[in-house]
Amino acid sequence: MAACAALGAGPAAAFDAKHVALLTAPKRCESCDLAGADLEKADLSAARLTSADLTGARLKGANLAGAVLVGAILPKSDLTEANLEGAALQGANLDETVLLRANLARANLAGAGLARADLRFTVLREADLSDANLSEARLAQAYLVKADFTGARLAGADLTNAVARDAKFFRANLVKAQLGNAVLWGADLRKADLTGADLSDANLRAVDLIGADLTNAKLRGADMRSACICNTIMPEGRIDVSGCRMCEGERNLGR
Repeated sequence: MAACAALGAGPAAAFDAKHVALLTAPKRCESCDLAGADLEKADLSAARLTSADLTGARLKGANLAGAVLVGAILPKSDLTEANLEGAALQGANLDETVLLRANLARANLAGAGLARADLRFTVLREADLSDANLSEARLAQAYLVKADFTGARLAGADLTNAVARDAKFFRANLVKAQLGNAVLWGADLRKADLTGADLSDANLRAVDLIGADLTNAKLRGADMRSACICNTIMPEGRIDVSGCRMCEGERNLGR
């Protein structure tokens, strides 16, 4: 692999050169020490890197499509513009990782740690982020259509201008999240905690807000046409049940 042959790092590099060699065919290096390795633009498609230590690794532009990175350790690594489509990243540690403009379509990030990660402009279409920790993550202008954030922690996250049409945020923690100008048309926000969230000018058409908590949330300019409001705690603290009959009717019609 040309990219791996040219691997290099300073004298303080922590990775094991023998482990790097395992990234050539058949691309299997589980529980490897690759911390700080330079894998920029490397072809690691379908590689098996379960529990590998890639702390601080340089993976900018790397091809990791279909790779298995379950439980991998990737904090502070650089995955700018990397291709991780369909990758398995369950339980991986991606805290403070740079994933700017990366492709994570249909990736499995269930239970992954993405606290303070940079996911701006990232494609997460149909990705599974259930129970993931995205606290204070940057998701501005990310493409989140049909992504699953069930039970995810997004407190303080920045989703400004994100496109999250038909995304699932059931029971998600979005306390003080920034969702200004976000497109959430048809999103599932049932029982989501949106306390103090900024939804100014957001597209909330046909969203499901049953049991959601909007205490102190900012809704100025938000488009809430056809939103399902039932047992929803509104910004001023009152519980709104005005839409329960409509919500039930839409469910019966297969909304």
